[in-house]
Amino acid sequence: MTTFEDVLKRAEGLGLPFAHNQFIPTNKNPVPDPPFLVWLSSEQQRGDDAKNRIRQIEGSLELYTEKREDPALEKRIEEEVLFDVEFRKYQAQIPGEDTLQTAYDFTITQKK
Repeated sequence: MTTFEDVLKRAEGLGLPFAHNQFIPTNKNPVPDPPFLVWLSSEQQRGDDAKNRIRQIEGSLELYTEKREDPALEKRIEEEVLFDVEFRKYQAQIPGEDTLQTAYDFTITQKK
């Protein structure tokens, strides 16, 4: 069974700049130019009897590209990262940034 950590390792393996929630710019490390990936998550834990602890993780991988879709990168995410995970995909322009966000929302349930 695929874990959330597996998905993150696969995404990191794409070789794009990759951050949790957002890139924090510093003098030495400014926010990278697109394309880049950001991941977000929230989780719910249940079955807390120390034997059957289950985590339901709502995850999102967000691909940011300049102005338009990048079908080749989207295909890599779908075939190399999320190939065994059900997901919902949607896109949105980021106003004032000439950037397109392609987001993949998914849910993984795993033992803790």
